[in-house]
Amino acid sequence: MKREEIGAIILAGGKSRRFGTDKILFPFRGKPMIVNIIEVVKQVTDNIIIITNSPQQLKFLPYPKYNDLIPNSGPLGGIYTGLYHSRYQLNFVLPCDMPNISSDCLQFLVENSHGFDVTVPYHRNMQEPLCAIYSKNCLPIIKQQISAGNFQVFQFYDRVRTKRLAFTSDLLFYHEHLFFNINSRTDLIIEENRLVEDQIHQ
Repeated sequence: MKREEIGAIILAGGKSRRFGTDKILFPFRGKPMIVNIIEVVKQVTDNIIIITNSPQQLKFLPYPKYNDLIPNSGPLGGIYTGLYHSRYQLNFVLPCDMPNISSDCLQFLVENSHGFDVTVPYHRNMQEPLCAIYSKNCLPIIKQQISAGNFQVFQFYDRVRTKRLAFTSDLLFYHEHLFFNINSRTDLIIEENRLVEDQIHQ
């Protein structure tokens, strides 16, 4: 699949309650968190849209920005909004707070997405639904689930063509913190300390 044939949906609408302040612009590795993830995504596609309820604070980013179509529906609502507005059949969905995602990881997802509505990493016996590929075929199923008051992202997977893609240590780009989320200041400190340790041991 060519880079112009796939979209990317960046979820930046979280309330950051555990973090204490809006983390999407919080500096990490010298740049706002959302900028770090966009720079990775741009290595795979330029077709980026951002789901945010605070578009004004992201006006410096030259990408379309959309408010949640269904308020208070969490990440599932963000996925729904992104798929609704996207011009592409297949779309990455990524959060702004997963700093270790690499372009190799995204390319691996693309290469295994043919014929599926959801291609989701399966890592350490867990699915990673916020770093996955979704097709627009999921839209009506997601809407039904939200209407039923169920906001757990992976609950609709068995109703569409889903591929759970194993991420194991034999992948050249693999490392155990690939899907690490920064949800709190403690998480941020853990990740910064890990980076320092990695640099020391290189």
